[in-house]
Amino acid sequence: MGTEPYCLTTEMSTTDPRQPRARFPDSREIRARLRVAQRASILLWAGALLSWLTHADRALFERIAATPALQALRPFGDLYSDWGLFLFYLPFLALLALGMWKRRATFTTTARAYLLAQAFGTVLLVRLIKLVTARPRPLADPLHDAFFQITGFAEAIHSTFPSSHAVDAMVGAVFVAVLVRSRATAVAALAAALLMAVSRVLIGKHYLSDVLAGLALGTGIVSVAMHVYLLPRWQRFEARRIRRTSDSSAPRLAFTQRLIQRRPPAAPIQVHAERHGNQK
Repeated sequence: MGTEPYCLTTEMSTTDPRQPRARFPDSREIRARLRVAQRASILLWAGALLSWLTHADRALFERIAATPALQALRPFGDLYSDWGLFLFYLPFLALLALGMWKRRATFTTTARAYLLAQAFGTVLLVRLIKLVTARPRPLADPLHDAFFQITGFAEAIHSTFPSSHAVDAMVGAVFVAVLVRSRATAVAALAAALLMAVSRVLIGKHYLSDVLAGLALGTGIVSVAMHVYLLPRWQRFEARRIRRTSDSSAPRLAFTQRLIQRRPPAAPIQVHAERHGNQK
């Protein structure tokens, strides 16, 4: 049983306004959306730098600690911080399982791109940055890692900059915003990522610059993962679909041409004869 090479845009083309619009974007649309995401990433990096330079990190932390209404929201922040990431984990794991079950190459490729972005970006890259920066958390006791048995190293890889939760959530949100046409779904995904960033600041795990940098880094990770892994495969899926469409239409085109060739020519109009008859 063969696999379905291209299922994300199997609906009719969007070039004809009478045709239904495809549910998922093509490679050109993905590149255009990634350019918008990259501009947003630059703004987030600028916000993180500004927050650090102007000492807004400490000011916001002290303001939250001194506001009883915000402190009352900490249980919600703890709950969402612990479970909010599953809003992205579960759909992409379900997409991978569905793609393997239905043998849909685009589903499995998309899910694998997400998992690679999480593995090499959220886990590896973020831990390396934390190890270099080693910025202490706003509210944190000294860590004693049972595996490494080195307090300084354990504290470094669990340091506050950047927020790994913000990176993790933003990777999932940007994947959804770039690959899904539904504007409501994209807004909901981005709102979930922003809520994760807010919750991490609210419970005192991160400064404002940490989560802004995490959101920016997550956006950049998605851009790299899509350009390196997803888009080249996506374009091959599109080319294969175009070949299949042309191959299926070739017999009908040849049949139409044969009908045209067999059709007898139309009788010429006897213009001169009619004029001659009128003269008589």
